[in-house]
Amino acid sequence: MKNEIRYAPAFSMAEISLAEGEAVVVESGSMVGMSDNMQIKTSIGGTNRGLFGKLLAFLAALIRKVFGGESIFMNTYTPKGGPGRVLVAPALAGDIVHKKVEGGSLYVQATAYLASSPDLTIKTKWMGLKSLFGGEGLFLLRTEGSGELWFNCCGAIKEIEVDGEYTVDTGHIVAFEDTLDFKVKAVGGLKSTLMSGEGLVTRFSGKGKLWIQSHNLSSMISWVIPMLPN
Repeated sequence: MKNEIRYAPAFSMAEISLAEGEAVVVESGSMVGMSDNMQIKTSIGGTNRGLFGKLLAFLAALIRKVFGGESIFMNTYTPKGGPGRVLVAPALAGDIVHKKVEGGSLYVQATAYLASSPDLTIKTKWMGLKSLFGGEGLFLLRTEGSGELWFNCCGAIKEIEVDGEYTVDTGHIVAFEDTLDFKVKAVGGLKSTLMSGEGLVTRFSGKGKLWIQSHNLSSMISWVIPMLPN
Protein backbone atom coordinates (compact mmCIF):
# COMPACT_ATOMS: atom_id res chain seq x y z
CA MET A 1 0.00 0.00 0.00
CA LYS A 2 1.39 3.39 -1.05
CA ASN A 3 0.13 6.82 -0.09
CA GLU A 4 0.52 10.34 -1.43
CA ILE A 5 -1.17 13.45 -0.05
CA ARG A 6 -1.86 15.93 -2.87
CA TYR A 7 -2.98 19.58 -2.94
CA ALA A 8 -2.11 20.22 0.71
CA PRO A 9 -2.67 22.08 2.85
CA ALA A 10 -5.95 23.79 1.95
CA PHE A 11 -7.63 21.21 -0.30
CA SER A 12 -5.88 17.94 0.53
CA MET A 13 -6.69 14.66 -1.21
CA ALA A 14 -5.12 11.27 -0.48
CA GLU A 15 -4.12 9.03 -3.38
CA ILE A 16 -3.91 5.45 -2.09
CA SER A 17 -2.28 2.86 -4.35
CA LEU A 18 -3.13 -0.78 -3.63
CA ALA A 19 -1.55 -4.00 -4.86
CA GLU A 20 -3.89 -6.79 -5.90
CA GLY A 21 -5.40 -8.29 -2.74
CA GLU A 22 -4.79 -5.21 -0.60
CA ALA A 23 -7.75 -3.18 0.65
CA VAL A 24 -8.57 0.13 2.29
CA VAL A 25 -11.62 1.08 4.35
CA VAL A 26 -13.01 4.55 3.58
CA GLU A 27 -15.59 6.72 5.26
CA SER A 28 -18.79 6.67 3.19
CA GLY A 29 -19.01 9.64 0.81
CA SER A 30 -15.25 10.35 0.85
CA MET A 31 -14.28 8.61 -2.41
CA VAL A 32 -13.31 11.09 -5.15
CA GLY A 33 -12.20 8.67 -7.87
CA MET A 34 -10.91 5.13 -8.41
CA SER A 35 -9.44 2.82 -11.02
CA ASP A 36 -11.91 0.73 -13.01
CA ASN A 37 -10.77 -2.58 -11.46
CA MET A 38 -11.74 -1.52 -7.93
CA GLN A 39 -14.39 -3.58 -6.14
CA ILE A 40 -16.46 -2.02 -3.35
CA LYS A 41 -17.96 -3.72 -0.33
CA THR A 42 -20.23 -1.69 1.96
CA SER A 43 -20.42 -2.69 5.60
CA ILE A 44 -20.84 -1.35 9.12
CA GLY A 45 -17.45 -0.59 10.59
CA GLY A 46 -15.59 -1.98 7.58
CA THR A 47 -14.67 -5.41 9.02
CA ASN A 48 -16.16 -8.88 8.90
CA ARG A 49 -18.04 -9.89 12.03
CA GLY A 50 -20.53 -12.48 13.20
CA LEU A 51 -24.20 -11.61 13.64
CA PHE A 52 -23.76 -10.41 17.23
CA GLY A 53 -20.64 -8.45 16.31
CA LYS A 54 -22.46 -6.79 13.43
CA LEU A 55 -25.30 -5.78 15.77
CA LEU A 56 -22.85 -4.18 18.22
CA ALA A 57 -21.07 -2.47 15.34
CA PHE A 58 -24.36 -1.08 14.05
CA LEU A 59 -25.30 0.32 17.46
CA ALA A 60 -21.84 1.90 17.83
CA ALA A 61 -22.01 3.35 14.32
CA LEU A 62 -25.50 4.72 15.01
CA ILE A 63 -24.17 6.47 18.13
CA ARG A 64 -21.35 7.93 16.04
CA LYS A 65 -23.87 9.14 13.47
CA VAL A 66 -26.03 10.87 16.09
CA PHE A 67 -23.22 12.40 18.16
CA GLY A 68 -20.33 12.53 15.69
CA GLY A 69 -22.15 13.43 12.50
CA GLU A 70 -20.51 10.94 10.14
CA SER A 71 -21.93 8.06 8.13
CA ILE A 72 -23.00 4.74 9.64
CA PHE A 73 -21.56 2.81 6.70
CA MET A 74 -18.00 2.22 5.53
CA ASN A 75 -16.77 1.19 2.07
CA THR A 76 -13.92 -1.28 1.53
CA TYR A 77 -12.03 -0.89 -1.78
CA THR A 78 -10.09 -3.86 -3.21
CA PRO A 79 -8.51 -3.98 -6.70
CA LYS A 80 -8.99 -7.14 -8.77
CA GLY A 81 -6.78 -8.42 -11.60
CA GLY A 82 -3.90 -6.08 -10.75
CA PRO A 83 -3.02 -2.98 -8.74
CA GLY A 84 -5.47 -0.10 -8.34
CA ARG A 85 -5.85 3.39 -6.92
CA VAL A 86 -8.52 5.19 -4.95
CA LEU A 87 -8.66 8.94 -4.28
CA VAL A 88 -10.25 10.09 -1.03
CA ALA A 89 -10.92 13.55 0.38
CA PRO A 90 -12.90 14.97 3.32
CA ALA A 91 -16.01 17.13 3.03
CA LEU A 92 -14.24 20.08 4.70
CA ALA A 93 -11.31 22.00 3.23
CA GLY A 94 -8.18 21.22 5.19
CA ASP A 95 -5.20 18.96 5.78
CA ILE A 96 -5.03 15.18 5.71
CA VAL A 97 -2.64 13.28 7.98
CA HIS A 98 -1.40 9.79 7.12
CA LYS A 99 -0.07 7.85 10.09
CA LYS A 100 1.31 4.34 10.37
CA VAL A 101 -0.04 3.04 13.69
CA GLU A 102 2.29 0.46 15.22
CA GLY A 103 0.71 -0.75 18.43
CA GLY A 104 -0.73 1.45 21.12
CA SER A 105 -3.91 3.41 20.51
CA LEU A 106 -4.84 6.71 18.96
CA TYR A 107 -7.99 8.70 19.71
CA VAL A 108 -9.53 10.55 16.77
CA GLN A 109 -12.51 12.90 16.69
CA ALA A 110 -15.35 10.99 15.00
CA THR A 111 -15.74 13.58 12.23
CA ALA A 112 -11.98 13.50 11.51
CA TYR A 113 -11.75 9.84 10.46
CA LEU A 114 -11.17 9.41 6.72
CA ALA A 115 -9.75 5.93 5.98
CA SER A 116 -7.74 3.03 7.36
CA SER A 117 -6.33 -0.36 6.43
CA PRO A 118 -8.59 -3.32 7.35
CA ASP A 119 -6.10 -4.70 9.88
CA LEU A 120 -6.47 -1.57 12.02
CA THR A 121 -9.52 -1.90 14.29
CA ILE A 122 -11.57 1.26 14.84
CA LYS A 123 -13.85 1.30 17.89
CA THR A 124 -16.23 3.90 19.31
CA LYS A 125 -15.13 5.01 22.78
CA TRP A 126 -17.33 6.76 25.36
CA MET A 127 -15.19 9.50 26.89
CA GLY A 128 -17.31 10.20 29.96
CA LEU A 129 -18.93 13.34 31.26
CA LYS A 130 -15.74 15.36 30.86
CA SER A 131 -16.21 15.26 27.10
CA LEU A 132 -19.83 16.35 27.50
CA PHE A 133 -18.79 19.57 29.20
CA GLY A 134 -16.13 20.07 26.57
CA GLY A 135 -18.89 20.57 24.03
CA GLU A 136 -17.19 18.74 21.15
CA GLY A 137 -18.65 15.24 21.36
CA LEU A 138 -19.29 12.42 23.80
CA PHE A 139 -17.54 9.80 21.68
CA LEU A 140 -14.13 9.43 20.07
CA LEU A 141 -12.79 6.76 17.75
CA ARG A 142 -10.05 4.54 19.20
CA THR A 143 -7.60 2.58 17.08
CA GLU A 144 -6.38 -0.87 18.08
CA GLY A 145 -3.61 -2.93 16.53
CA SER A 146 -1.28 -1.88 13.73
CA GLY A 147 -2.04 -0.47 10.30
CA GLU A 148 -2.48 2.63 8.15
CA LEU A 149 -4.69 5.54 9.21
CA TRP A 150 -5.82 8.73 7.48
CA PHE A 151 -7.58 11.53 9.32
CA ASN A 152 -8.49 15.07 8.32
CA CYS A 153 -9.09 18.45 9.92
CA CYS A 154 -10.71 21.82 9.34
CA GLY A 155 -7.98 24.16 8.07
CA ALA A 156 -4.30 23.46 8.78
CA ILE A 157 -3.07 20.82 11.21
CA LYS A 158 -0.21 20.97 13.70
CA GLU A 159 1.44 18.04 15.45
CA ILE A 160 2.55 18.76 19.02
CA GLU A 161 4.88 16.68 21.18
CA VAL A 162 3.41 17.00 24.67
CA ASP A 163 5.77 16.36 27.56
CA GLY A 164 4.08 17.65 30.69
CA GLU A 165 0.96 19.73 30.10
CA TYR A 166 -0.60 21.48 27.11
CA THR A 167 -3.91 23.35 26.84
CA VAL A 168 -6.11 23.39 23.71
CA ASP A 169 -9.47 24.94 22.91
CA THR A 170 -11.87 21.99 22.71
CA GLY A 171 -12.95 22.86 19.16
CA HIS A 172 -9.41 22.52 17.82
CA ILE A 173 -8.66 18.94 18.94
CA VAL A 174 -8.27 16.42 16.10
CA ALA A 175 -6.45 13.40 17.56
CA PHE A 176 -4.12 12.36 20.38
CA GLU A 177 -2.22 9.30 21.58
CA ASP A 178 -3.63 7.26 24.44
CA THR A 179 -0.55 8.02 26.55
CA LEU A 180 -2.10 11.45 27.17
CA ASP A 181 -4.77 12.11 29.79
CA PHE A 182 -7.07 15.11 29.57
CA LYS A 183 -9.34 17.27 31.68
CA VAL A 184 -11.90 19.85 30.56
CA LYS A 185 -11.76 23.12 32.48
CA ALA A 186 -12.77 26.76 32.30
CA VAL A 187 -10.42 29.53 31.19
CA GLY A 188 -9.41 31.33 34.37
CA GLY A 189 -12.25 32.46 36.62
CA LEU A 190 -15.93 33.02 35.86
CA LYS A 191 -15.29 36.45 34.30
CA SER A 192 -12.63 35.08 31.96
CA THR A 193 -14.85 32.19 30.97
CA LEU A 194 -17.81 34.44 30.14
CA MET A 195 -15.98 37.38 28.56
CA SER A 196 -12.77 36.04 26.98
CA GLY A 197 -14.58 34.25 24.18
CA GLU A 198 -12.64 31.06 24.94
CA GLY A 199 -15.13 29.23 27.17
CA LEU A 200 -13.92 25.72 28.05
CA VAL A 201 -10.52 24.29 27.18
CA THR A 202 -8.91 20.86 27.40
CA ARG A 203 -5.72 20.40 29.37
CA PHE A 204 -3.65 17.42 28.27
CA SER A 205 -1.04 15.85 30.54
CA GLY A 206 1.55 13.14 30.10
CA LYS A 207 3.86 12.40 27.19
CA GLY A 208 2.63 11.79 23.65
CA LYS A 209 1.54 13.32 20.37
CA LEU A 210 -1.40 15.66 19.90
CA TRP A 211 -2.86 16.94 16.63
CA ILE A 212 -4.79 20.22 16.56
CA GLN A 213 -6.53 22.13 13.75
CA SER A 214 -6.29 25.82 12.94
CA HIS A 215 -10.05 26.33 12.47
CA ASN A 216 -12.95 25.62 14.81
CA LEU A 217 -15.89 24.29 12.80
CA SER A 218 -18.45 25.22 15.47
CA SER A 219 -17.17 28.80 15.58
CA MET A 220 -17.19 28.96 11.78
CA ILE A 221 -20.81 27.81 11.66
CA SER A 222 -21.77 30.36 14.34
CA TRP A 223 -20.14 33.09 12.24
CA VAL A 224 -21.90 32.04 9.01
CA ILE A 225 -25.45 31.47 10.28
CA PRO A 226 -26.30 35.14 11.08
CA MET A 227 -25.31 36.07 7.51
CA LEU A 228 -27.71 33.62 5.87
CA PRO A 229 -30.90 35.11 4.38
CA ASN A 230 -34.10 34.54 6.29
